[in-house]
Amino acid sequence: MSSIDRSDVEAVVRRHGLAPDDETVAAFLEATQDLSTQYGGLAAEHLASENHVDPTPGDDEYNAFRYRFELGDGDGRLSDLDVAVKENVVVAGVPSTCGSPGLEYEPPHNATVVDRLVDDGATLLGTTNMDEFAFYITGETCAHGRTGNPAVDGCVPGGSSSGSGAAVAAGYVDAALGTDTGGSVRIPASFCGVVGVKPTHQRVSRFGVVDLSHSLDHVGPLAGDVRTAARVLETIAGPDVADPSTRGTPEPTGYVDAVDAGVDGLDIGVVAEAMATSEDAVAARVSETVDELAEAGATAEETSLAGYATMGPAVGAIAGLEFAAFVGANGASYSTGTGTTEALREALAAANERGEFGEDVMGLLVTNGVVADGDGAEYVAAKGMQRQFTRTVADALAEYDALVMPTTPIPAPQFGELEGMDGLLRAVENTAPFNCSGTPAVSVPCGAVGGKPVGLQVVTDWNDEATALSVAGAVEAL
Repeated sequence: MSSIDRSDVEAVVRRHGLAPDDETVAAFLEATQDLSTQYGGLAAEHLASENHVDPTPGDDEYNAFRYRFELGDGDGRLSDLDVAVKENVVVAGVPSTCGSPGLEYEPPHNATVVDRLVDDGATLLGTTNMDEFAFYITGETCAHGRTGNPAVDGCVPGGSSSGSGAAVAAGYVDAALGTDTGGSVRIPASFCGVVGVKPTHQRVSRFGVVDLSHSLDHVGPLAGDVRTAARVLETIAGPDVADPSTRGTPEPTGYVDAVDAGVDGLDIGVVAEAMATSEDAVAARVSETVDELAEAGATAEETSLAGYATMGPAVGAIAGLEFAAFVGANGASYSTGTGTTEALREALAAANERGEFGEDVMGLLVTNGVVADGDGAEYVAAKGMQRQFTRTVADALAEYDALVMPTTPIPAPQFGELEGMDGLLRAVENTAPFNCSGTPAVSVPCGAVGGKPVGLQVVTDWNDEATALSVAGAVEAL
């Protein structure tokens, strides 16, 4: 820690309502200096993985890859799969910018999910491009150029896991990992016509993932079909000693078997708010699919989720304030988060010193940083809204086995069509609510409108990914 003087102590004394008289300040200054010396004796852990990779910049048609390399190709249940990971899911020896012009980070260790994929036999072929720091939802804000959509020429692939969605849709890999704060796995899945899974919050380790929001972020797979997504999820899910937020989560079982289980006897609730705000053609395509699920043995009826429309803004507030606090503290999270490392702390400290973030992220950091330095009322209010809506979702899932709706209210828009906060909130209308509730959600293609893919989203209760995959498998089989 840098040297501590009287002004530092006076500022904190005032914060807690004390008068900064000379005697009080002097006593606290001496105690703080002693404490700082004590804390300074703590040794930072320096993790290292034994990867030997030779990354080269990606140069594919859709700008899906940030770096290409080959890691793995061992024995295991995923030995037939080629995979990739979003750039904020770190791989030892592979530079990561998190899509930003301001971050230079070469991690010395792998994310837990990378080790799990490789240990289970998958071949990791690269890291994928992303919207800067996972903040936007179109694939247009990456410092390394926008990502294309292999399914719809001239349209955005969705984001922030834009490269992962495009890499799967183009057939470059069988599956790719993304992160999802307000829809960043499911939006590219919907726009690119692939499968995307957001598991239960804290179901998958985020150690080695550069978070946007500690309390909202999820790691999940995108894949060309439901079975492949289920296979990858079985590998990456489960407790991790390096991520304290995963303690107590059950071991994953039955995901692959669930894909062919069908929907006979399931009760499905169709979320009215999502249907009402989606484009007519998108809502109609989802309605037709629901009718087919009913013919396959499910029962379906309309249901309502109070507070649904307010969850996008709530996610924006929670994510913005948590991200500003996280980056402002050089990657230190004073909570039961996923843990950080000295290497990331150093990289974020250097990034703050350079001040070369993109325009959107700089605006996010400054505006939310100012609010975060206030009295905390805004954050507490947003978390209260989240808590109330989570109860609403829990009540609905006590009545229904699954909730369904369009993944996105619109099909893939053209480049430049979605802009600013209004564009972001439009895209996350149907995805952000379930980051708030932390419930698993699967996006599965259910046809197209005007030549553009439409995604149907299936939401189930905490740790019930199996039922979500059953419904998604049934939709895929129609």
